[in-house]
Amino acid sequence: MHQNKPSIPRSSSLIHLGLAACYLGAQGAMAATITYVNTEIGNSDNGFLVQNWSNAAVAKNHDIDGNNKYGSAGYYQIRPTPNSTPSNVSESAGSGNDLGISAGSNPTLSLAPAFLSSMTGGAGSYVNFGGYPIFRGPDGSALYRQGGLSVSVSNGPFNTPSGSNNGFFGQAFSFTVGAATTFRIGITVDTAGGSAFAPDFVSIFSSSTGTVFSNSLTRDGTPDMAIFDITAGASETFTAAVWQLSGTQSVAPFSLVTFDVIPEPSSGLLSLIGLTSLGILHRRRRNV
Repeated sequence: MHQNKPSIPRSSSLIHLGLAACYLGAQGAMAATITYVNTEIGNSDNGFLVQNWSNAAVAKNHDIDGNNKYGSAGYYQIRPTPNSTPSNVSESAGSGNDLGISAGSNPTLSLAPAFLSSMTGGAGSYVNFGGYPIFRGPDGSALYRQGGLSVSVSNGPFNTPSGSNNGFFGQAFSFTVGAATTFRIGITVDTAGGSAFAPDFVSIFSSSTGTVFSNSLTRDGTPDMAIFDITAGASETFTAAVWQLSGTQSVAPFSLVTFDVIPEPSSGLLSLIGLTSLGILHRRRRNV
C-alpha cells in the first residue's frame, strides 16, 4: 500500500530561500555602526607601540588583520620631518584641506584606503616643533619627528561622557566611504610634547549613528591612539573630532590616522548556510 509522504510547509521553503537570499545580499545591506574599541598608549612599558605603529616587531594590542601593524589598508602620517634633520613646521590650513599631502616641504606621508572616496582635514595649522615625539615612518624603520594638524577646540559647550554641557570640540577630519566596508580606524593624539594641547576625548560622528566617544584620555604628552570599528555603506560620511573640557579648551593636534580592514569570517558561514538551505530544499522537494 502506498503511503503518502508528508508535504513540506510553504513557510519552511520560504525560510530556506530567505537564508540564501540573506547571503547573496549581505554585502549590499550593510548598516552603519561605530564602535569604540579601546585606546593604545605608547610608553616604555609596551615598546612605545603607538610610535611604532608600522613596526611589526613591537606587539600591538588591537591588531585586527594579523600582521602586527596598524595602517595596513591606509594611513595619513601628518607632516613628519626626518629625525636626523628635523625642521619646524607652522602653516595654516583651511577647511577641506588634503591633510598636508601636497605640502611643498615635509609633506604628509599617506596611502589612501581603497574603500574611501575622500578624506579631508578640518581648518587649523600644520605644526611640528622641538620636543614632539619620534615616530616610525610607514616602512617600519625610518625615524621622524612627528607633526600634526592642530585644530581649534571651540564648538560648544556640549555633553560629553563626563558631564552635561562640559565639553568643546574641534573638527579634526572627515571621510566618505566609497564602497561598503568594515574597518578599524586609529586616531593618534597627545603628540605636542606636553599635556596642554591634548584632548580629553576623541569622537566619530555620522548622521545615521550619531556621535560615539572614546573613553576619557590621559593628557600627559604620551601619544594615545583611540581605536574605533566602523561598518559603513557606500557614500556614508564620517567626521572625527577632538574634545576638551570647559576651562581647558584651546587647540589640539592629531598626528596619525590608520585604517585596517576587518576580516569577515561570517561571509563563509553565510555562504554555507545559503547553499545548505538550498540543498535541503531541493532534496525535500524531490522526496515529496
